[in-house]
Amino acid sequence: MTPTKLVGLAAALCIAAPLALAGPASAKSKKMSYEDAWAFCKKEVTSVLGGDPGTTAARYTRGAACMKQHGYRLKKSSMSSM
Repeated sequence: MTPTKLVGLAAALCIAAPLALAGPASAKSKKMSYEDAWAFCKKEVTSVLGGDPGTTAARYTRGAACMKQHGYRLKKSSMSSM
């Protein structure tokens, strides 16, 4: 094989490999709905911090971080129910 063909083959593999790997990875990561993410995060925060009302700031911060991991920002109307 000539060096030109080897460089062309290497370039084609460098472009094709990430595209082939991105297909299955993007299919796995389905974004859950806001309501599902809210229910999941609320349950997670309650299990970690318990029902202590004195940890309001910690609950809000942890809940906001959990929602951000799922790709959402907190809605202003949902802050009071956490």
